[in-house]
Amino acid sequence: MTQWMQKTYRASSLYLALITASALAAGLCAWSLWRQFDWIVLLFLLGCLYATLTFSVQWRSHVTLDAYGLWLHSPLQRRRIEFRQLDAVHEAGRITRRLVVTYHPLQENGLVDLETLRAVALPAVERQDELLATLQTEGPHSRS
Repeated sequence: MTQWMQKTYRASSLYLALITASALAAGLCAWSLWRQFDWIVLLFLLGCLYATLTFSVQWRSHVTLDAYGLWLHSPLQRRRIEFRQLDAVHEAGRITRRLVVTYHPLQENGLVDLETLRAVALPAVERQDELLATLQTEGPHSRS
């Protein structure tokens, strides 16, 4: 791009609905367990709590683009991927369409390790089509 400003893409508001639904389901499971213990309901309660935690982490995450690459900011990790490391970017998922970025890691000397390929799933973000187009445009395969 000719003029680069730092752009931040916030997580989709769909995560709030998913957090609410999974927390409500966990509450119903807890109420059912309080009335009468059942192992299956306990298993569902653990699944609902895991879903609530997972959706909460995704909701608190965001992606920042700058002139040289992207940052994934999450409560659990902070990852930097430069445009020169990108291999491919595509959408995946059913409930929340997320971007999956495959990239080559950097070696200790700063060179791209072309023999190794890693992947990271970005959270579903607002203006995701714009982010996808930018990543596909700025990737190394688009410049060759």
